[in-house]
Amino acid sequence: MSRQKPGRNDPCPCGSGKKYKACHAGDDRAQEVAASPPPAAAHPLAKDLQAALDMLGQSDMTRVSETLTRLGELLKGWGPAPGLRFDSDGFEKHVSRQLERLEQAIERDPAQAKHALRVGTVRELGTRAFLERLRVTLLARATTAGLTSEDRQALCLGALLASTPKSGQFQPEDRPVLDVVFDVQFQEWSAGQRQALASKLEALTSNADDISDEARDALRKAGEGEMEPLVKYVESDPKLATRIAHEARERSTRVEAAMREPDMPSVFNPEEQVWLTSVLWEPMRALKSPGPDAEARRAAVNTFLSAAKAALADDQDFVSDMLERMRVKAKDPVLDEKVRAFYTDAAVAFEAEPVRMVLAAILTSRNEPVARSPEEEVVRADLEALTSWTPEALEPYRQLLTEMHQPVGAERIRRAQEWLRTHPVSL
Repeated sequence: MSRQKPGRNDPCPCGSGKKYKACHAGDDRAQEVAASPPPAAAHPLAKDLQAALDMLGQSDMTRVSETLTRLGELLKGWGPAPGLRFDSDGFEKHVSRQLERLEQAIERDPAQAKHALRVGTVRELGTRAFLERLRVTLLARATTAGLTSEDRQALCLGALLASTPKSGQFQPEDRPVLDVVFDVQFQEWSAGQRQALASKLEALTSNADDISDEARDALRKAGEGEMEPLVKYVESDPKLATRIAHEARERSTRVEAAMREPDMPSVFNPEEQVWLTSVLWEPMRALKSPGPDAEARRAAVNTFLSAAKAALADDQDFVSDMLERMRVKAKDPVLDEKVRAFYTDAAVAFEAEPVRMVLAAILTSRNEPVARSPEEEVVRADLEALTSWTPEALEPYRQLLTEMHQPVGAERIRRAQEWLRTHPVSL
């Protein structure tokens, strides 16, 4: 047979006398299909991305608004995960600075002031680099198993709105997905500010006899979740804010001094220390040998501080676990009064300034964490005797914590193992 493919109505090359289409055309087509590569698989989000595009093409933006509301609910539920929030330090500094500048505007028109704050923040922090991280993170989240089609479409819509041209100018305030990020992060930031205020006032009332009934009532309501009376009370008494700040500084100083005492127990559990040692070893070593000039020392301090913030952000239960444990020990009748007082102060200080106090505990504490069993003490001693830490070296400890029914501790060691896969520690 000829290698040149005949036309459909040409005589079939086989010599049968029939037209090609009625003879061997079907067989040749079957062979061609079998020899051709399979079609590329459709993108798993193709339908959801198309649905998001269709929303943006509609003249009525109601569906877009509803879907962005759903996106905000997803972001809120996931918490401040990497890629889904503005830089936390930059956000806090910018918002705090702008709120001071907008103080009078807030009194005149709170809604307009918040709009100005939102626009200013997204202009400042909604960079092309941030939008790209947000887009990639949203698409990655959209492939998570168990999401509904509405959830996937919300994430795809957010990813589309986070897309920016590769060159040329763009206006961050014209990206409504940044408004969603701002609203969620501002709510989280505001809740943190209110909680810190409540903790500070609670500590102040526990050590003062001249607090008014109004203050105690505001504090009681804050404990029930109603923060507005507490905020108004503090705003009405300028001297109170000064007293709170002064008391907070004194308490932090007392806690740091107590941690230096040889008879004061460590605030950490053993596995918490292993996690912190793993993720902070390199910046801690650089901090101890920063170099001769002031710039190198400053860079080492900033790197260490950033690493500590990242570690606490990555392990969101770390501080809450510590606080719960401190509050229990503060009421433990087995402990002496001095240690109970230390835990009372430490619980307030660590809640108000978690990063600073964790760093202080790492750098100043005189004692090692107390093991919960003889077996844990042996495993920890074996670990401390090693000259390097690897994921395999931590595995006996993880297995022991699992057997001890300490799932949170075992998970923390597993995360330390994941870190050590790319950041081995040489002691």
